[in-house]
Amino acid sequence: MIVVDVTSLTVEYGGVTALKVDKLRFQNGVVNCVLGPNGAGKSSLLRAVAGIVNYKGNISITAGGVKIDKRDIHRFVSYVTDIRPSSIKLRVREALLSARYPCSPGFFYTEKDFEYVEKVSRILGVTDLLDRALNELSSGELQKVLLAMALVKDPLVVLLDEPDTHLDLYNKSRLSILVKSIAVDKLVTVSTHDPVFASLVCDRIVLLDKGIVLRDFKAEELTEHVSTLERVFKTRLVATTLSGRSMLIPDYSTTLS
Repeated sequence: MIVVDVTSLTVEYGGVTALKVDKLRFQNGVVNCVLGPNGAGKSSLLRAVAGIVNYKGNISITAGGVKIDKRDIHRFVSYVTDIRPSSIKLRVREALLSARYPCSPGFFYTEKDFEYVEKVSRILGVTDLLDRALNELSSGELQKVLLAMALVKDPLVVLLDEPDTHLDLYNKSRLSILVKSIAVDKLVTVSTHDPVFASLVCDRIVLLDKGIVLRDFKAEELTEHVSTLERVFKTRLVATTLSGRSMLIPDYSTTLS
């Protein structure tokens, strides 16, 4: 069992509080989702867990009952966000090898590093991109490479910050299947501002707004929180089901103020 416990967490930027969480627990075996509009504090939460922003409070990561030392967090936690490498000419293979650095035994790449890059590339379908430069990739291709960079060091915790951004419907479907498959033995948390994506991909939803946790519920309970979600997103939402899953469809013909 892999567990992330967050208690009494506060993230501030320039003295302004961006996030305040009393208590949250994430576990592997399900796809966790942090859902909320732009500026809700989603990225701040994921970045705090990844150890890449300063925070007050406590974040504890345990695997099999053993606590992960904060000094090793970059070895065991992968954080993926959207980048636009317009001037980065690094090739995909080089980028994936570089992502292996936290778990490599020395300063030089080993045969195991190359083998793992090939393995993850096959799983994610980016083998044909290995010799391409990052700045030559489409948005969808780049998103797959970013996910490959996260998985190539075989982390315990995978944090995906709005991974559905820039993806077409086909690649969103592929992302959904992949995320569900890796959540079996890794702790996976996805952030998104799309209730449709959240309802179809995730098993547990943490609803954030203005840096505060409003709701924490199972995906099948989604329709019980329609009024709260409508208030947060200021959009009318229609509850329905698809393949046995509860989901919400936004009514873009109107807004709620």
